[in-house]
Amino acid sequence: MNIDRKIAEKIKLSQNENPLGPSPMAYKAISEQCNTINRYPEVHSVTLKSELASHLELSTENIFVSAGLVEALDIMIRNFIVKGENLIIPKLTFVAYRLLAKVFNVETRFSKMKDYRIDVDSIIENYNNQTKLIIIANPNNPTGNIITEKELIKLMESVSQQTYVAIDEAYCEYVSDEDYPNTLKLQKEYPNLIVMRTFSKIYGLAGLRVGYVIASKEIIKQFDYYQPPFTVNKMATIAASAALKDKQFVKDSFEMNLAGRAFLEKELLILGYNVVSSQSNFIFVFFNEQEDQDKIFNKLASNNVIARKMGPFGDFKAFRITISKLENCQKIIDCLRH
Repeated sequence: MNIDRKIAEKIKLSQNENPLGPSPMAYKAISEQCNTINRYPEVHSVTLKSELASHLELSTENIFVSAGLVEALDIMIRNFIVKGENLIIPKLTFVAYRLLAKVFNVETRFSKMKDYRIDVDSIIENYNNQTKLIIIANPNNPTGNIITEKELIKLMESVSQQTYVAIDEAYCEYVSDEDYPNTLKLQKEYPNLIVMRTFSKIYGLAGLRVGYVIASKEIIKQFDYYQPPFTVNKMATIAASAALKDKQFVKDSFEMNLAGRAFLEKELLILGYNVVSSQSNFIFVFFNEQEDQDKIFNKLASNNVIARKMGPFGDFKAFRITISKLENCQKIIDCLRH
């Protein structure tokens, strides 16, 4: 019996992975060096750190390489905040922030959202002398929108230099909005600004777990101090070093995502869905009732399109769906039309 491939194949759009796969240059580098996995990786990933510094025109003293951004977040939340101090995060944002804060029993203040945007004014309202760390995903996960450079400057001007402001830029390479902050430039004026980026998204290396932090040398020393040896594996750094040089792959990934994002947003709006305009590689779809969200989520699932419910992130009436290749975006729309 013939099985329709459209029905048989799952389209996984739940974790914002690059649908083009890994960087070909990264794949080639791993293939050529897989016989070295009997050797331990470098402590503090010194080669990748050097290449990132060159790429960003910074000193190696300003770079920290971590096992995905979750390790860097773990170090900050576990070690940078002491008893009596607090953390501020938006009410609807990357779930790892609140989970780590709960694990380490950190007092957490949740700033309000305004029309599904991070509200900088609400962060400032929640801020006090005991606030040690503020974390902002920009673009925000799961809503996909950004805070602007003007908004970030307003925040930096409103907090003490003793408060760390960490900007999680995991999806920064997908941004096309000209108002997106130039955080590396802003760091020259605000030494308490911490920038976090990853190879998991546009570079297609999510399974290898490699991220990096850009900060003042004093802050980087703290990250280095708290990082156990060998947490970033050898193949991850080899792949990341190669991917960093694969400019064509990054360009292709950006352009594919830009086209898919425009198509999916337009078609979903035509069909009457509520969507947040995205600057990332996913679309946030929200509903008036949880029942409506469940119905559409299940309709997609029954057609083997796997989205991500947003309950753990803080919204039980929404789901997030990764932007894929245009043919898969078309399948999503075809499914919802019937």
